[in-house]
Amino acid sequence: MSDIFISYSSKDRAQADQLIQLLGSAGLSVWIDKSGIEAATSWSKEIVQAINECKAFVVLLSPNSLLSNNVIKEVSLASEKRKKILPLDLEPVQLTEDFEYQLAGLQHASMTNIDAVIRALAKLGLEATGAPQPPKIVKETDARKSLMILPFEDLSPTGDNGWFADGIVSELISALSNVKALRTMDAQTTKEFKGFKGHLTTYASEMKIRYFVQGDVRKFGDQIKISSRLLDIETGDHLWQDSMKGTMDNIFDLQEQVAKKVLDGLKVHLTSAEFKKLEQRTTDNIEAYELYMRAREQYDLLRKVGHEQAVALLRQAIALDPSFVAAYRLLAQALVQISRIYDTDNTRAVEAEGYAEQALRLDPDMHEIYYTLANIYGKLHKMEMAKTAALEAVRRAPHDPQSHFSLAYYYVDIGEPNEAIAPLEEALRLDPEFKLAYWLYQRAHWRAGGALARRSAAERALPVFTRWVNLHPDDETARVWFAYLLQFAGRNEDAITVLLPLRDRKNLDARSSYNLACLHANQGLFEDAMQFLTAAISAGFANYGVLVSDEDLDPLRERNDFRLLVKKLEAKLNA
Repeated sequence: MSDIFISYSSKDRAQADQLIQLLGSAGLSVWIDKSGIEAATSWSKEIVQAINECKAFVVLLSPNSLLSNNVIKEVSLASEKRKKILPLDLEPVQLTEDFEYQLAGLQHASMTNIDAVIRALAKLGLEATGAPQPPKIVKETDARKSLMILPFEDLSPTGDNGWFADGIVSELISALSNVKALRTMDAQTTKEFKGFKGHLTTYASEMKIRYFVQGDVRKFGDQIKISSRLLDIETGDHLWQDSMKGTMDNIFDLQEQVAKKVLDGLKVHLTSAEFKKLEQRTTDNIEAYELYMRAREQYDLLRKVGHEQAVALLRQAIALDPSFVAAYRLLAQALVQISRIYDTDNTRAVEAEGYAEQALRLDPDMHEIYYTLANIYGKLHKMEMAKTAALEAVRRAPHDPQSHFSLAYYYVDIGEPNEAIAPLEEALRLDPEFKLAYWLYQRAHWRAGGALARRSAAERALPVFTRWVNLHPDDETARVWFAYLLQFAGRNEDAITVLLPLRDRKNLDARSSYNLACLHANQGLFEDAMQFLTAAISAGFANYGVLVSDEDLDPLRERNDFRLLVKKLEAKLNA
């Protein structure tokens, strides 16, 4: 068992991880509860045994740990066992009655002064064997500061305002993504972080992110409290933390204050255009804004049912505020996504075109509208209009990787893959973790140079997908793409191994099931391919044109069960 036991709140996990690495580099052995002691199952025999056997008990003191029942129990047990206790201040705190007795008369050390921590441990009989070496957690990829807004915790009394907490995060991401000096992780990445079970330092290192915004939200009726803090993962310091109270009527002011505090903490100065963008309000109708936030939550699920629910909510939002530009754009995006995957005609794509063009009339300066329009025009085969829209997106937002991606998508769509490579390179320079851009990158190289070119492009993408799937093993879309890339790189057995966790998963999205069918068909696993193809159609896949023309399914075309499946889909669509 390790010599040092560390007691901490899960909300301070990043600082705890930092301390582990510093003490470990100095030759000291540390025990820490890797599941996070806020979890209901954390108070276990393993923890009690670790406290019994440790030589020193370190407690990280912060407002979070003072409110943690499990930290209180651990400190009490360590005191009863007469363990040598070292309190470390993450920030100055006034001890509560639960801590005063156990920690009375003990000298505190500051977490930020690692030399003082090492000296204090030496006085307790634990000598370091070397100097602590602060690890370089994040190697910056360019001059921009890397930032991620972590999912905010819903602390509302009713516990059913997760949509609101997610909406606050999405709005912060949207606001800060317009700042050229920042590389801000997108909303989908933040959503997927909820399933991450490891340490934040590991995530920061793998994803090359140095700064994180952590927070929580309390909403009771119309009353709101937003608590947030900016963490530098490199030092373990909170650069600032604050709480703000208000009502839904001033929600935009609260969001703007948080965004400005992030920028102040990072010492980022805005241009006049960026400042104007930051202060821009999406709507004055609070009820419409709530519907929009709920719709964003559904859209981010990246599933048919989520897109359809988002469409319904956004229609309501627009009815309440016919000038709500962001709602028009998201509604157009949701409709064209449904149309691309699940529709056999262009009815919803035409409807999407109307909403996007209305958004453009209301605000021609919103650059996101242009790449939404490029997507829609491409679906409607209005290719010159798609090109114009994509080029305009790049002109208006050259710092936005999505703009360059939309231009590349246009070139692949019209059969000019060589022209797509340069904008894809730029998109990947701006966002080295842009998974969808890597996917299109291999596709462009395949069409431009054949299997060998695709293999080289796939090998470039594999490290990104390897990291992502290791960090997010439940991300079914990324896992399917990862398997494809392995197959393109000539690693067929590895591709099948990566897919094993999906084989028995229920409720796979139609798109994932269809891609699994293609993968298995290419591997010669025809029975499995038919099983996934049947599941895809049952889950709502209805793109008849793709089904009868996709070359990945060519190995199945002579099978009677495949022909029967195609006929059934055709009959269903014509009914």
